[in-house]
Amino acid sequence: MKKYILVLICLVLTTSTFSQDAKNTDPDIKAVQQLVQNIFDDIWSAKKVETISKYHTKDFILLEHGEVWTNDTIADWCARAAKRDQGVERINSFDFFKTEKTADRIWMAYHNYATFKSDQGESKGQWLESVIAIKTKNGWKLQMMHSTRLPRKR
Repeated sequence: MKKYILVLICLVLTTSTFSQDAKNTDPDIKAVQQLVQNIFDDIWSAKKVETISKYHTKDFILLEHGEVWTNDTIADWCARAAKRDQGVERINSFDFFKTEKTADRIWMAYHNYATFKSDQGESKGQWLESVIAIKTKNGWKLQMMHSTRLPRKR
């Protein structure tokens, strides 16, 4: 019985999952927070299709307000949005409120805030989102994102 308890304790210690808030100093958590920032700045704001493979795994999926998006779906969206949204600046900010980490996987929940500025004025968007990032030989990449739009503010 003692042997089983010792094994259980070792297992818990080696694969422990812990919660952290935005003040966390863990470099992996900071790296994933920066990854989220980079994704929104480069893909969703600047519409740089070439950065998708840098930030996402090949099997990445986005659950976007009832739809399933893949890297190809996102690339198509970027191309259409780049034509449609000329002159619109998107500024992103995040409130990371829950993080769970294991050795090679981080799950994170956050509020995503965007301000859209153009000659026609300014509007704001807000989403409640979560991501799963996995550690690869090239650093952290997103494997999944779940996003729920909240009512848009003008």
